[in-house]
Amino acid sequence: MMPVQKPGLSKQDYQTPKEFLAAVRLRLRIPFFDCDLAADKDNRKSPVYFYDESTDALKQHWRGLGDWLWLNPPYNNITPWVKKAGEESLGGAKIAVLIPASVGANWWKDYVEKSCYQLFLNGRITFEGCTTPYPKDCALLLYTPYIRSGNCVWDWKKEFNNGIK
Repeated sequence: MMPVQKPGLSKQDYQTPKEFLAAVRLRLRIPFFDCDLAADKDNRKSPVYFYDESTDALKQHWRGLGDWLWLNPPYNNITPWVKKAGEESLGGAKIAVLIPASVGANWWKDYVEKSCYQLFLNGRITFEGCTTPYPKDCALLLYTPYIRSGNCVWDWKKEFNNGIK
């Protein structure tokens, strides 16, 4: 018997761990993200953040907000976020997106598979404030105007540890 699903009832504002963000910045060769597209003042990963009760990032233009943008969207409704990331990347935005690797989902087929470079994470992520890793595989998606598809498995912990020595 499958466990009972509780759509929309789970916590949606877990913070990305600092170690993982450092590994992403190392991989992208950037010192910081210019804007956090799905954050509030308490969980932002950039001084500039763009999604709280008063600002809906999905209704804003992301182009021109800086070099690389960070997005760890609410996992209860990923479709509009990956759709928007794809659209904005066609106009020049570069967005790094952390999401569950739900390769069988329609939104993956429609807005991920041929729209961005996918790094499947080898090494589960333990979000800040949690004591155990997230129970699903995750992926880092790189939406850019330059790379529209492709994928690899990324051992982010190993790369991070090798990069700081």
